[in-house]
Amino acid sequence: MKIVITNAYTWYNKGDAGILLATVDVLKKIYTNPEISILSFTPEEDSKRYCKDKAITEVQSNILNPHPYKHTKIGKCFAIMKLALKLIKTQFNIKFCFKRFISKNRNMTLLNDSDLIVVCGGGFLGGKKLDSLMHVYQIYINTLFNKPVYIMGTSIEPIQNKMIKKYTEKVLKKVDFIFAREEITNNYLKSIIEDDKHCLIPDMAFMLDDRKNNYDFVKELRKKSDCIFGITVRKWNFPNIDNSVKAMTNYKTAIKEMMDYYIDKYNAYFVFIPQVTVDTGNDTLIAKEIKAMMNNKDHFVIKEDDWSPYEIKSVIGNFDFFIGTRMHSNIFATSMLIPTTAIAYEKKTNGIMKTLELDDYVIEIDSITSKDLIFTIDKMINNKETIKMHLSHKISQIRKEVYKKTKENIIKE
Repeated sequence: MKIVITNAYTWYNKGDAGILLATVDVLKKIYTNPEISILSFTPEEDSKRYCKDKAITEVQSNILNPHPYKHTKIGKCFAIMKLALKLIKTQFNIKFCFKRFISKNRNMTLLNDSDLIVVCGGGFLGGKKLDSLMHVYQIYINTLFNKPVYIMGTSIEPIQNKMIKKYTEKVLKKVDFIFAREEITNNYLKSIIEDDKHCLIPDMAFMLDDRKNNYDFVKELRKKSDCIFGITVRKWNFPNIDNSVKAMTNYKTAIKEMMDYYIDKYNAYFVFIPQVTVDTGNDTLIAKEIKAMMNNKDHFVIKEDDWSPYEIKSVIGNFDFFIGTRMHSNIFATSMLIPTTAIAYEKKTNGIMKTLELDDYVIEIDSITSKDLIFTIDKMINNKETIKMHLSHKISQIRKEVYKKTKENIIKE
Protein backbone atom coordinates (compact mmCIF):
# COMPACT_ATOMS: atom_id res chain seq x y z
CA MET A 1 0.00 0.00 0.00
CA LYS A 2 1.53 3.29 -1.16
CA ILE A 3 0.31 6.21 0.92
CA VAL A 4 1.06 9.93 0.59
CA ILE A 5 0.45 12.25 3.55
CA THR A 6 0.09 15.87 2.40
CA ASN A 7 -0.25 19.26 4.10
CA ALA A 8 2.36 18.43 6.73
CA TYR A 9 3.79 21.55 8.36
CA THR A 10 7.29 21.22 9.84
CA TRP A 11 9.34 19.15 12.27
CA TYR A 12 9.96 22.32 14.29
CA ASN A 13 6.34 22.47 15.43
CA LYS A 14 6.23 19.37 17.62
CA GLY A 15 2.44 19.44 17.86
CA ASP A 16 2.02 19.21 14.10
CA ALA A 17 4.88 16.70 13.92
CA GLY A 18 3.10 14.69 16.61
CA ILE A 19 -0.12 14.63 14.57
CA LEU A 20 1.81 13.44 11.52
CA LEU A 21 3.73 10.71 13.33
CA ALA A 22 0.58 9.57 15.16
CA THR A 23 -1.15 9.27 11.77
CA VAL A 24 1.77 7.16 10.56
CA ASP A 25 1.49 4.99 13.70
CA VAL A 26 -2.22 4.37 13.00
CA LEU A 27 -1.67 3.63 9.31
CA LYS A 28 1.02 1.08 10.20
CA LYS A 29 -1.51 -0.71 12.43
CA ILE A 30 -4.16 -0.76 9.70
CA TYR A 31 -1.98 -1.70 6.72
CA THR A 32 0.78 -4.31 6.40
CA ASN A 33 4.16 -2.73 5.57
CA PRO A 34 2.83 0.51 4.04
CA GLU A 35 5.16 2.72 1.98
CA ILE A 36 4.51 6.24 3.22
CA SER A 37 5.66 9.47 1.57
CA ILE A 38 5.15 12.94 3.02
CA LEU A 39 4.63 16.38 1.48
CA SER A 40 5.63 19.14 3.91
CA PHE A 41 6.74 22.78 4.02
CA THR A 42 10.30 22.03 5.18
CA PRO A 43 11.09 18.81 3.30
CA GLU A 44 14.89 18.89 3.59
CA GLU A 45 14.85 19.22 7.37
CA ASP A 46 11.87 16.90 7.80
CA SER A 47 13.43 14.17 5.68
CA LYS A 48 16.38 13.87 8.09
CA ARG A 49 13.98 13.17 10.96
CA TYR A 50 10.93 11.39 9.56
CA CYS A 51 12.80 8.94 7.35
CA LYS A 52 14.31 7.31 10.44
CA ASP A 53 10.97 5.46 10.48
CA LYS A 54 11.37 2.60 7.98
CA ALA A 55 7.77 3.03 6.80
CA ILE A 56 8.50 6.60 5.62
CA THR A 57 10.33 6.44 2.31
CA GLU A 58 10.76 10.11 1.40
CA VAL A 59 9.67 13.70 2.08
CA GLN A 60 8.93 16.20 -0.69
CA SER A 61 7.43 19.69 -0.77
CA ASN A 62 3.75 20.56 -0.71
CA ILE A 63 2.69 21.93 -4.11
CA LEU A 64 2.46 25.54 -2.93
CA ASN A 65 5.26 26.32 -0.52
CA PRO A 66 6.30 29.84 0.56
CA HIS A 67 9.21 28.60 2.69
CA PRO A 68 11.82 29.79 3.25
CA TYR A 69 11.03 33.49 3.43
CA LYS A 70 11.97 36.46 5.61
CA HIS A 71 9.35 37.26 8.23
CA THR A 72 9.13 40.96 7.40
CA LYS A 73 6.45 42.86 5.49
CA ILE A 74 8.61 42.79 2.35
CA GLY A 75 9.45 39.14 2.90
CA LYS A 76 5.79 38.23 3.24
CA CYS A 77 4.94 40.19 0.07
CA PHE A 78 7.60 38.27 -1.85
CA ALA A 79 6.24 35.00 -0.43
CA ILE A 80 2.71 35.87 -1.61
CA MET A 81 4.03 36.77 -5.07
CA LYS A 82 5.97 33.50 -5.16
CA LEU A 83 2.83 31.54 -4.29
CA ALA A 84 0.72 33.39 -6.85
CA LEU A 85 3.22 32.69 -9.66
CA LYS A 86 3.50 29.05 -8.63
CA LEU A 87 -0.29 28.75 -8.59
CA ILE A 88 -0.62 30.20 -12.11
CA LYS A 89 2.15 27.96 -13.43
CA THR A 90 0.66 24.87 -11.80
CA GLN A 91 -2.83 25.56 -13.13
CA PHE A 92 -1.44 26.10 -16.64
CA ASN A 93 0.42 22.79 -16.51
CA ILE A 94 -2.61 20.94 -15.15
CA LYS A 95 -4.78 22.23 -17.97
CA PHE A 96 -2.40 21.87 -20.91
CA CYS A 97 0.30 19.29 -20.07
CA PHE A 98 -0.83 17.34 -17.00
CA LYS A 99 1.00 14.09 -17.72
CA ARG A 100 4.27 15.86 -18.45
CA PHE A 101 3.85 17.98 -15.32
CA ILE A 102 3.43 14.81 -13.24
CA SER A 103 6.57 13.22 -14.67
CA LYS A 104 8.67 16.37 -14.10
CA ASN A 105 7.68 16.91 -10.45
CA ARG A 106 8.42 14.30 -7.79
CA ASN A 107 5.61 15.41 -5.48
CA MET A 108 3.08 15.02 -8.28
CA THR A 109 4.55 11.63 -9.23
CA LEU A 110 4.12 10.40 -5.66
CA LEU A 111 0.46 11.44 -5.67
CA ASN A 112 -0.11 9.82 -9.04
CA ASP A 113 1.50 6.52 -7.98
CA SER A 114 -0.23 6.30 -4.61
CA ASP A 115 -3.03 3.99 -3.52
CA LEU A 116 -4.26 6.39 -0.82
CA ILE A 117 -3.83 10.11 -0.11
CA VAL A 118 -4.16 11.35 3.46
CA VAL A 119 -4.37 15.04 4.39
CA CYS A 120 -2.57 15.54 7.70
CA GLY A 121 -4.76 16.77 10.55
CA GLY A 122 -4.49 20.17 12.19
CA GLY A 123 -6.13 23.58 12.40
CA PHE A 124 -4.99 25.16 9.13
CA LEU A 125 -8.39 25.44 7.39
CA GLY A 126 -10.77 28.37 7.62
CA GLY A 127 -10.74 31.45 9.82
CA LYS A 128 -9.17 34.68 8.63
CA LYS A 129 -6.01 32.93 7.47
CA LEU A 130 -5.17 33.55 3.81
CA ASP A 131 -2.62 30.75 4.05
CA SER A 132 -5.54 28.34 4.42
CA LEU A 133 -5.89 28.76 0.64
CA MET A 134 -2.59 27.01 -0.08
CA HIS A 135 -3.75 24.10 2.09
CA VAL A 136 -7.10 23.94 0.28
CA TYR A 137 -5.26 24.07 -3.04
CA GLN A 138 -3.13 21.10 -2.00
CA ILE A 139 -6.32 19.18 -1.16
CA TYR A 140 -7.70 20.14 -4.58
CA ILE A 141 -4.53 18.79 -6.24
CA ASN A 142 -4.95 15.56 -4.24
CA THR A 143 -8.38 15.02 -5.79
CA LEU A 144 -7.11 15.11 -9.39
CA PHE A 145 -5.65 11.60 -9.42
CA ASN A 146 -8.80 9.49 -8.89
CA LYS A 147 -7.35 8.13 -5.65
CA PRO A 148 -9.13 7.92 -2.28
CA VAL A 149 -8.52 11.15 -0.34
CA TYR A 150 -9.06 11.37 3.44
CA ILE A 151 -8.64 14.32 5.80
CA MET A 152 -7.50 13.10 9.22
CA GLY A 153 -8.50 14.93 12.40
CA THR A 154 -9.06 18.46 11.11
CA SER A 155 -10.47 21.66 12.58
CA ILE A 156 -12.14 24.21 10.32
CA GLU A 157 -12.60 27.65 11.82
CA PRO A 158 -15.60 29.71 10.64
CA ILE A 159 -14.58 31.11 7.24
CA GLN A 160 -14.84 34.91 7.03
CA ASN A 161 -14.29 35.54 3.32
CA LYS A 162 -17.20 34.47 1.06
CA MET A 163 -14.99 33.56 -1.91
CA ILE A 164 -12.62 31.48 0.24
CA LYS A 165 -15.63 29.83 1.89
CA LYS A 166 -17.13 28.90 -1.48
CA TYR A 167 -13.83 27.52 -2.80
CA THR A 168 -13.08 25.59 0.40
CA GLU A 169 -16.51 23.95 0.44
CA LYS A 170 -16.24 23.06 -3.25
CA VAL A 171 -12.94 21.26 -2.61
CA LEU A 172 -14.11 19.54 0.59
CA LYS A 173 -17.03 18.02 -1.30
CA LYS A 174 -14.55 16.24 -3.60
CA VAL A 175 -12.85 14.47 -0.67
CA ASP A 176 -13.86 10.87 0.11
CA PHE A 177 -14.01 11.20 3.90
CA ILE A 178 -13.25 13.80 6.58
CA PHE A 179 -12.43 13.04 10.21
CA ALA A 180 -13.29 16.14 12.28
CA ARG A 181 -11.47 16.51 15.59
CA GLU A 182 -14.09 18.61 17.40
CA GLU A 183 -17.86 19.20 17.36
CA ILE A 184 -17.85 22.67 15.77
CA THR A 185 -16.14 21.34 12.65
CA ASN A 186 -18.29 18.19 12.57
CA ASN A 187 -21.47 20.29 12.77
CA TYR A 188 -20.17 22.55 9.99
CA LEU A 189 -19.49 19.52 7.79
CA LYS A 190 -23.08 18.38 8.30
CA SER A 191 -24.18 21.51 6.47
CA ILE A 192 -22.07 20.90 3.35
CA ILE A 193 -21.52 17.14 2.86
CA GLU A 194 -23.41 13.89 3.39
CA ASP A 195 -23.43 12.32 6.87
CA ASP A 196 -21.67 9.19 5.62
CA LYS A 197 -18.67 11.24 4.45
CA HIS A 198 -17.52 12.56 7.83
CA CYS A 199 -17.36 11.66 11.50
CA LEU A 200 -16.05 13.00 14.80
CA ILE A 201 -12.85 11.64 16.37
CA PRO A 202 -10.47 12.99 19.05
CA ASP A 203 -7.22 14.66 17.94
CA MET A 204 -4.86 12.26 16.14
CA ALA A 205 -2.01 13.25 18.48
CA PHE A 206 -3.59 11.04 21.15
CA MET A 207 -2.52 8.10 18.98
CA LEU A 208 1.20 8.85 19.14
CA ASP A 209 2.93 5.77 20.55
CA ASP A 210 4.09 5.94 24.19
CA ARG A 211 7.79 5.53 24.88
CA LYS A 212 8.99 5.49 28.49
CA ASN A 213 12.59 6.51 29.15
CA ASN A 214 14.55 8.00 32.04
CA TYR A 215 16.56 11.21 31.67
CA ASP A 216 19.67 12.23 33.58
CA PHE A 217 18.60 15.85 34.00
CA VAL A 218 15.34 14.71 35.65
CA LYS A 219 17.31 12.40 37.98
CA GLU A 220 19.41 15.39 39.03
CA LEU A 221 16.30 17.48 39.70
CA ARG A 222 14.83 14.63 41.78
CA LYS A 223 17.81 14.93 44.12
CA LYS A 224 16.72 18.51 44.83
CA SER A 225 12.92 18.27 44.80
CA ASP A 226 10.01 15.84 44.74
CA CYS A 227 7.79 18.32 42.86
CA ILE A 228 8.61 18.83 39.18
CA PHE A 229 6.35 20.66 36.74
CA GLY A 230 6.62 20.60 32.97
CA ILE A 231 5.50 23.77 31.20
CA THR A 232 4.99 25.22 27.72
CA VAL A 233 4.54 28.91 26.93
CA ARG A 234 4.08 30.81 23.70
CA LYS A 235 3.85 34.25 22.15
CA TRP A 236 0.24 35.19 21.41
CA ASN A 237 -1.28 38.13 19.53
CA PHE A 238 -4.50 38.36 21.62
CA PRO A 239 -6.88 39.08 18.70
CA ASN A 240 -9.81 39.70 21.08
CA ILE A 241 -8.00 42.35 23.16
CA ASP A 242 -7.25 45.94 22.07
CA ASN A 243 -3.92 46.22 23.89
CA SER A 244 -2.14 43.01 22.93
CA VAL A 245 1.22 44.14 24.37
CA LYS A 246 -0.32 44.66 27.80
CA ALA A 247 -2.16 41.33 27.56
CA MET A 248 1.09 39.50 26.71
CA THR A 249 2.83 41.14 29.68
CA ASN A 250 -0.06 40.10 31.90
CA TYR A 251 0.25 36.48 30.67
CA LYS A 252 3.99 36.35 31.35
CA THR A 253 3.53 37.96 34.76
CA ALA A 254 0.88 35.41 35.75
CA ILE A 255 3.22 32.55 34.76
CA LYS A 256 6.14 34.12 36.63
CA GLU A 257 4.14 34.72 39.83
CA MET A 258 2.71 31.19 39.72
CA MET A 259 6.15 29.61 39.39
CA ASP A 260 7.65 31.68 42.19
CA TYR A 261 4.68 30.72 44.40
CA TYR A 262 5.19 26.96 43.99
CA ILE A 263 8.96 27.28 44.29
CA ASP A 264 8.45 28.96 47.68
CA LYS A 265 5.72 26.56 48.77
CA TYR A 266 7.07 23.19 47.56
CA ASN A 267 10.67 23.88 46.50
CA ALA A 268 9.31 23.01 43.03
CA TYR A 269 11.28 22.96 39.80
CA PHE A 270 9.83 23.86 36.40
CA VAL A 271 11.08 22.46 33.10
CA PHE A 272 10.29 24.30 29.87
CA ILE A 273 9.51 21.95 26.95
CA PRO A 274 10.47 23.35 23.50
CA GLN A 275 7.25 22.65 21.60
CA VAL A 276 7.57 25.17 18.75
CA THR A 277 10.95 26.48 17.60
CA VAL A 278 10.21 27.91 14.13
CA ASP A 279 11.33 31.47 13.38
CA THR A 280 7.75 32.74 13.32
CA GLY A 281 7.07 31.64 16.89
CA ASN A 282 10.00 30.36 18.93
CA ASP A 283 8.57 29.53 22.35
CA THR A 284 12.05 29.47 23.90
CA LEU A 285 12.30 33.26 23.58
CA ILE A 286 9.18 33.73 25.71
CA ALA A 287 10.44 31.21 28.28
CA LYS A 288 13.67 33.20 28.62
CA GLU A 289 11.74 36.46 29.05
CA ILE A 290 9.71 34.90 31.88
CA LYS A 291 12.83 33.47 33.53
CA ALA A 292 14.40 36.93 33.54
CA MET A 293 11.40 38.18 35.55
CA MET A 294 11.57 35.44 38.22
CA ASN A 295 12.83 35.64 41.81
CA ASN A 296 14.06 32.03 41.72
CA LYS A 297 15.61 31.75 38.27
CA ASP A 298 17.62 28.60 39.02
CA HIS A 299 14.38 26.67 39.61
CA PHE A 300 13.28 27.21 35.98
CA VAL A 301 15.14 24.88 33.62
CA ILE A 302 14.84 25.84 29.94
CA LYS A 303 15.49 22.88 27.65
CA GLU A 304 16.41 23.63 24.03
CA ASP A 305 16.88 20.08 22.76
CA ASP A 306 15.54 19.15 19.32
CA TRP A 307 13.42 16.35 20.74
CA SER A 308 11.04 14.29 18.63
CA PRO A 309 7.36 14.23 19.66
CA TYR A 310 7.99 10.72 21.03
CA GLU A 311 10.83 12.05 23.18
CA ILE A 312 8.80 15.04 24.37
CA LYS A 313 6.05 12.68 25.53
CA SER A 314 8.62 10.50 27.24
CA VAL A 315 10.25 13.46 29.02
CA ILE A 316 6.88 14.80 30.19
CA GLY A 317 6.04 11.35 31.54
CA ASN A 318 8.82 11.86 34.12
CA PHE A 319 7.17 14.94 35.66
CA ASP A 320 4.61 15.22 38.47
CA PHE A 321 2.41 17.87 36.88
CA PHE A 322 2.10 19.81 33.62
CA ILE A 323 1.00 23.36 32.75
CA GLY A 324 0.55 23.82 29.03
CA THR A 325 -0.24 26.74 26.77
CA ARG A 326 0.59 24.71 23.66
CA MET A 327 -2.42 22.48 23.04
CA HIS A 328 -0.55 19.43 21.83
CA SER A 329 1.82 19.54 24.77
CA ASN A 330 -1.30 19.04 26.90
CA ILE A 331 -2.25 16.05 24.75
CA PHE A 332 1.24 14.62 25.17
CA ALA A 333 1.04 15.13 28.95
CA THR A 334 -2.43 13.70 29.49
CA SER A 335 -1.57 10.76 27.21
CA MET A 336 1.20 9.97 29.70
CA LEU A 337 -1.35 10.27 32.56
CA ILE A 338 0.21 13.45 33.95
CA PRO A 339 -2.26 15.81 35.72
CA THR A 340 -2.47 18.89 33.50
CA THR A 341 -3.71 22.47 33.68
CA ALA A 342 -4.30 24.01 30.25
CA ILE A 343 -4.04 27.69 29.31
CA ALA A 344 -6.45 28.18 26.41
CA TYR A 345 -5.53 30.65 23.67
CA GLU A 346 -8.08 29.21 21.20
CA LYS A 347 -11.23 27.17 21.71
CA LYS A 348 -9.52 24.04 20.43
CA THR A 349 -7.79 23.79 23.82
CA ASN A 350 -11.15 23.91 25.59
CA GLY A 351 -12.38 21.23 23.20
CA ILE A 352 -9.49 18.91 24.00
CA MET A 353 -9.98 19.30 27.75
CA LYS A 354 -13.71 18.72 27.29
CA THR A 355 -12.94 15.50 25.40
CA LEU A 356 -10.85 14.45 28.40
CA GLU A 357 -13.63 15.51 30.80
CA LEU A 358 -11.15 17.83 32.53
CA ASP A 359 -12.91 21.14 31.81
CA ASP A 360 -12.25 22.33 35.38
CA TYR A 361 -8.53 22.56 34.66
CA VAL A 362 -8.59 25.27 31.98
CA ILE A 363 -7.56 28.93 32.31
CA GLU A 364 -8.39 31.45 29.56
CA ILE A 365 -5.31 33.30 28.34
CA ASP A 366 -7.25 36.53 27.70
CA SER A 367 -8.20 36.90 31.38
CA ILE A 368 -5.40 34.97 33.09
CA THR A 369 -4.27 36.00 36.59
CA SER A 370 -1.78 34.30 38.87
CA LYS A 371 -4.54 33.98 41.49
CA ASP A 372 -6.85 32.01 39.17
CA LEU A 373 -3.96 29.97 37.81
CA ILE A 374 -2.77 29.00 41.31
CA PHE A 375 -6.32 28.15 42.38
CA THR A 376 -6.71 25.77 39.41
CA ILE A 377 -3.28 24.20 39.88
CA ASP A 378 -3.93 23.70 43.61
CA LYS A 379 -7.10 21.86 42.69
CA MET A 380 -5.11 19.72 40.24
CA ILE A 381 -2.48 18.92 42.89
CA ASN A 382 -5.11 17.98 45.46
CA ASN A 383 -6.85 15.67 42.95
CA LYS A 384 -3.65 14.20 41.52
CA GLU A 385 -4.44 10.51 42.07
CA THR A 386 -8.06 10.84 40.95
CA ILE A 387 -6.97 12.58 37.74
CA LYS A 388 -4.36 9.91 36.97
CA MET A 389 -6.93 7.13 37.42
CA HIS A 390 -9.43 9.01 35.25
CA LEU A 391 -6.83 9.56 32.50
CA SER A 392 -5.84 5.90 32.55
CA HIS A 393 -9.40 4.99 31.57
CA LYS A 394 -10.09 7.97 29.30
CA ILE A 395 -6.93 7.79 27.17
CA SER A 396 -7.52 4.08 26.54
CA GLN A 397 -11.11 4.85 25.53
CA ILE A 398 -10.04 7.67 23.18
CA ARG A 399 -7.45 5.52 21.43
CA LYS A 400 -9.91 2.68 20.90
CA GLU A 401 -12.43 5.14 19.43
CA VAL A 402 -9.94 6.73 17.01
CA TYR A 403 -8.62 3.37 15.81
CA LYS A 404 -12.11 1.88 15.41
CA LYS A 405 -13.52 4.82 13.43
CA THR A 406 -10.41 5.13 11.28
CA LYS A 407 -10.39 1.44 10.41
CA GLU A 408 -14.14 1.45 9.67
CA ASN A 409 -14.06 4.45 7.33
CA ILE A 410 -10.72 4.22 5.55
CA ILE A 411 -10.21 2.02 2.47
CA LYS A 412 -9.30 -1.63 3.00
CA GLU A 413 -5.93 -3.00 1.94
